[in-house]
Amino acid sequence: MRRFDNFRRSRNEQDKLLAKICIYAFILLAALILFEKVIGNLPNIGSSITKATNYLNTLTAPFLMGFAIAYVMNPFLNFFEKIFKKSGAFFQNHVKITRILSILINYVIIIGGTVWIVIYLVPEVRDSIITFATNVTAYSDAMNVRIQNFFDRIVYINSADVNNVINRLLAPVKDISQNAPELLETIAVNVYGFGRITIQFIMAIFIAFYMLLDKERFSLKAKKGIYTFFPKEKADVILRSAIRTHHIFQNFIVGKAVDSLIIGILAFIGLNLMKAPYPLILSLIIGVTNMIPYFGPFIGAIPAILITLLINPPLAIAVGIFVLILQQFDGNYLGPKILGNSVDLNPLWIILAVLIGGAFMGPVGMFVGVPVFATIKTFASEYVNRKYTEKYPTDDPLSIQTDAQEQPEKSNEIVP
Repeated sequence: MRRFDNFRRSRNEQDKLLAKICIYAFILLAALILFEKVIGNLPNIGSSITKATNYLNTLTAPFLMGFAIAYVMNPFLNFFEKIFKKSGAFFQNHVKITRILSILINYVIIIGGTVWIVIYLVPEVRDSIITFATNVTAYSDAMNVRIQNFFDRIVYINSADVNNVINRLLAPVKDISQNAPELLETIAVNVYGFGRITIQFIMAIFIAFYMLLDKERFSLKAKKGIYTFFPKEKADVILRSAIRTHHIFQNFIVGKAVDSLIIGILAFIGLNLMKAPYPLILSLIIGVTNMIPYFGPFIGAIPAILITLLINPPLAIAVGIFVLILQQFDGNYLGPKILGNSVDLNPLWIILAVLIGGAFMGPVGMFVGVPVFATIKTFASEYVNRKYTEKYPTDDPLSIQTDAQEQPEKSNEIVP
């Protein structure tokens, strides 16, 4: 009887093992079939994912744009609210009215600036680009003649070699300018894309209005969600980190935008006074590229000098000196006054942030990379300092090393 039980038990174990093997074999076969189907329909799956992603981008674009508008407008909203509240008790007692008036003032400024750009700036820039593109060949030929006449007087320099070098340097400018009319026509013809972006922008303006109007309520709900899904200690850390990140980003973005706007306006005034060619285009290039930290001023100076060199070579030297003075004014006075220590990064880290951000996200990454690196550097430094203090609460090896380094200097002092 005992042998029969052992036999039955071993038989049951064999049946279970066989069932497991069959199940694993079935799962493996099903996985192989599924893998073959996925590989066979990979193009269709890829197109479906692309369509779903585009549809999702279309849906979320107004909300993302609205959040961006509200985020940039928030400091100016706070500025106008403070002014209203200081002006009388009525605004202090009617917070909702004060908030709405502050938002409307911001919108008037933004809409007025947009209307000015559409009515004046865009046609002016378009006409300047078309004029420059039409005359770029004549400018180049005239400059070649001037160079040849100048270097023909110098026996030991071949003017043809100098012309070849300069023409190679100006080749990108000529290519872009020659394709500019076709590019403008393509943009003008693509009415559907422009209309879609316009509709999304209008929706984003309304979304930003309600975000700013009820920003405290949205903030409270976000905090409530964080405290719901995380322990209190972890939630406190998350909120403190979010607030500090917000301050770094907002101070840098708003400060850099104001700084670049001032630099663009100063460049426009200075180039007009110098009678430089196409001052609006050159000042726009200088102002926009100034948004890129560290490299931006140099990037903006190169096309400004090259375009002036193509049209009026003697004036190009004056434009270069003017842009250099403007950069020094921005780097040593205006930038620190507006930005302060919003990022607190060493120039080496700024260069690294710009390079990595540009490699991943292009020009936008070159701008956003600096506050991202500043945030990472802040939290990483605090983490290292905290761990270091925990490891060496009393015997700090760096302080001992410092004392040891300072001791010989003290021993060498002459005591009177």
